[in-house]
Amino acid sequence: MSRRSSLCLTAFTAALALLLPIFARAEITPEAQLIVDRYLEVTGGKASFLAIHSSHLVGTVEAFGLKGRVETWTEAPASSRSNTEIGPLKIQDGFDGTVAWRVDQSGKLVMLDGQELEESKNSAFFDQDRWLHPDQGGGKVAVVKDPDAKDRVVLEVTAPAGRTQRFYFDPATGLLAKIIRKRDQMTVTSTLSDYRDAAGRKVPYTVRQQVVEMPMNDLTVKVETYETNTTIDPELFKPPAGEDAAVKWLGTPGMAKLPFRYRGRHIWLTASINGQPPADFIFDTGASLTVIDSAYAAKIGLAPEGRLQAVGAGSSGSAAFAQLQSLRVESAGDGVELKDRKVAVLSVNPFLAPFFWRDVAGIIGYDFITQFVTEIRYDDSTLTLHDPKTFKYSGNGAEVPFELAGTVPAVRMKIDGVYEGLFRLDVGSSATVDLHGPFVKQNKLRELYGKNAIEVTSGGFGGTFQSLLVRMNQVEIGPYSWKRPLVSLSGAEGGALASEQSQGNVGNQILERFVCWFDYENRKLYLEPGKRYSKPDDFSRCGVQLAKFGDEIKAMQVVPHSPAAKAGFKVGDRVLKVDGKPVLEHDADVLRANLDYGEPGTKVAFEVQRGKKTKKLTVTLGNIL
Repeated sequence: MSRRSSLCLTAFTAALALLLPIFARAEITPEAQLIVDRYLEVTGGKASFLAIHSSHLVGTVEAFGLKGRVETWTEAPASSRSNTEIGPLKIQDGFDGTVAWRVDQSGKLVMLDGQELEESKNSAFFDQDRWLHPDQGGGKVAVVKDPDAKDRVVLEVTAPAGRTQRFYFDPATGLLAKIIRKRDQMTVTSTLSDYRDAAGRKVPYTVRQQVVEMPMNDLTVKVETYETNTTIDPELFKPPAGEDAAVKWLGTPGMAKLPFRYRGRHIWLTASINGQPPADFIFDTGASLTVIDSAYAAKIGLAPEGRLQAVGAGSSGSAAFAQLQSLRVESAGDGVELKDRKVAVLSVNPFLAPFFWRDVAGIIGYDFITQFVTEIRYDDSTLTLHDPKTFKYSGNGAEVPFELAGTVPAVRMKIDGVYEGLFRLDVGSSATVDLHGPFVKQNKLRELYGKNAIEVTSGGFGGTFQSLLVRMNQVEIGPYSWKRPLVSLSGAEGGALASEQSQGNVGNQILERFVCWFDYENRKLYLEPGKRYSKPDDFSRCGVQLAKFGDEIKAMQVVPHSPAAKAGFKVGDRVLKVDGKPVLEHDADVLRANLDYGEPGTKVAFEVQRGKKTKKLTVTLGNIL
């Protein structure tokens, strides 16, 4: 029974990251060589292709109901740069053959590492068509059969690092018609058309990109000018200075200490948008962008632009963009204010409010968090924002390096001494560890651990999904470890918890054991054990999840064979009273704590309505898992 506020605008990031031009000891089968030779011939000849050492493209882009411009440069063998402006968003990214970087929508320069750096290297191979060279750029090229494309000749190209793409050729013309590539759990299709002669080559002047099952994210690039062998300053491919956000410190310069409320194992802060009265926000390292709830946005007169599908923990849903004049996070005169923020607008309360019994105005995400070194003291319920230029860690805890998995800090962890991988640090999750669906399947964890598992409903942006909750033997992070953690084997078919690029998510049931410092600039996590460090992972001793829908509290889930199930609870029961007191007069967090962590043997009296009948149920709390 976990709740997640996290979301990541993965589809948006993928769309912009793939805007580079299609034109970017090996193996090639004889059959594939014939197709490559014909393609080179019909597009201008092998000699003209091999003579290209640089390119410069300018075009228009339409996506998400918005229009903009894109400009790209390439230099053989691997350098690239793109500038994209669409609606309120401006994004730059580049790779000089060694170093990869991005200037995100907030204007901040981000150096790419880990899997994102590897992705840049793979992209350079494909973007500059290294596989068309005589040595295939160190890759492999072979003909494959695709039963869904019987009217196309299909090549599968494998980059030296192992990433594959499929290229679909029109057998009548020999021209490349379509490219299909995978980006984590998404499949991206690029359709090429309107071939024209340009700079001695025949190139597609229209590229339409589609993310499978996410039609709102269709993107079309139309070329205006395409030049080859232009002189490009090598500095263009190197990281620019970027623009650090102008932070206004409301109290002590360089440090803001903020109390938070720890509700439902989430961090709640108050923030003000455009000078409006403060409202409740969730602080979430798993969110790739700050989010404003769409109903709250309408209430304060915030006008959204465009429309896209965003990916959350459970699945995907629709979102838009907006420009804020100011975002102020404060308490008792202390805090920070940032100007001119670009945010996402989407409906989060239908997914989150039932779990928390209260609405949330929005989610404070990566674009805000990355401006600071964040210190979280769960025991004291305080969050301190430090200026990264002046911050120096001086404690006695462990230094754990992390990389950015997209925008989420991710560390190497090990479970049961065997299952090792990259785990995202998600302050927007109330869980201990969620293992992603592909990792669960790969290691057959449901078969190995499912005998004593409990099926639970988890929720996040995009909806709910089923998972198996199990006890595993040990979890290790840095030099720290403890026994019998509660681990969720994700059943999500889409969204962040179906990611193949990381193996799991770490939630607050682990992070709350420590005082945590997140230093994005230096990619370091500092951990100091807190009061909860040795506390065993607990599962509900009641077994019913109560959710609020309007003015009604209902049983959203009843765990089989739990005390609640034995007492006669059914999914959909409307709860009227608990221990003789109207349920809505109870504090949601106190009631949840009493039900989940009350002493075994404690009896709790419920009055519920089922259909037209009122029933009295007595639950005797007890250990379930």
